[in-house]
Amino acid sequence: MKKIFFNFTALGLLFVCVAFFGRCHKEYSNEGGPKKYTSVYTLAGAGGKCTGSTLAGKYYMGKALSAANTIQIQADVTIAGSYSISTNTANGFRFSATGNFINTGLQNVLLTAVGTPAATGDFVFSAAPAPECTFSVTISKEPVIMASFAVDCQSAEVNGRLLTGNKLTSVDNISININVTAAGAYSITTDTLDGIYFSASGTFSSTGKKSVTLNGFGAPDLARNLVFSLKDLSSVCTVKVTVTDPDPLAVYVLESGFGNPNPCIYTVSGGYTVNTPLTSSNTVRINVYVTAKGNFTISTATVSGIIFSYSGEFTTTGAQQVTLTGSGTPDTKGVLPFIPEIVGPHPLGGQNCAFYVPVQ
Repeated sequence: MKKIFFNFTALGLLFVCVAFFGRCHKEYSNEGGPKKYTSVYTLAGAGGKCTGSTLAGKYYMGKALSAANTIQIQADVTIAGSYSISTNTANGFRFSATGNFINTGLQNVLLTAVGTPAATGDFVFSAAPAPECTFSVTISKEPVIMASFAVDCQSAEVNGRLLTGNKLTSVDNISININVTAAGAYSITTDTLDGIYFSASGTFSSTGKKSVTLNGFGAPDLARNLVFSLKDLSSVCTVKVTVTDPDPLAVYVLESGFGNPNPCIYTVSGGYTVNTPLTSSNTVRINVYVTAKGNFTISTATVSGIIFSYSGEFTTTGAQQVTLTGSGTPDTKGVLPFIPEIVGPHPLGGQNCAFYVPVQ
């Protein structure tokens, strides 16, 4: 019996020893794997700017960051093991990284950004644990990819009725056809004439033929036949827009004589000298024939810095004379051609003719 007791005692001691050494040989975490020991390290540049850092990715206001947005910093590792490095949150985003240092010495660590930058500017981040090192990230506006397109000016249609002194509304616009060869943002604007302009902007999501509406802005000062140019296009593109007088509109024609091109019956008054401003004495009298009484405007385009025009009301019908008054300063010597036009409807024809002004 004594021998048997000894054997059971020895067997129990052997079991305890095996269990003890088996436990001491390898520790496991709660997840069932080997327990990872925490490393000991110092961030390069601790106490100042992170040295050897490299920022990657694009950082735009309002655009969520991805795995491509990273910063590589360095750590001087004295004891290998696990690490967890993170920064403060600034302007809506932060950087962080976790992992294991396998070796000691200077090691690279890649921190990934998360979040969405809220504003543009330069923002400072501190990488921790202490002692911390810092780095900055610049946030900018995302660059706009502009579309490529060609404008068909022949397709332009002017909508609405533009009246002197009346502010343009949404019905006063220009519709025009466009052929888009590369998708992207667009902005089309005319020059400003007589206090008004037309503009449209947006994004073409695909290529091909499109129709764009340029909305009108401002309030025209005078009744005019205006020729707007579309800005910043690869080719010259112009659109004619008429600003008319209020109703009732007169019906009439401009009388012309013989010659080429279609000269008016006219008389020029006043002296014209280059670089000398015109006065009220600089006039041109032309003949018209009126069939219906009402408001009217006759105007030329601006030629070499000067223009002739007149707005008024025909109170009688029949043959009459209209005196156009000049304004501006001539900048060119010679005999300058002017083409006065009826501004508004011209159902009788005879919309324009020509006269000539000698400038000394």
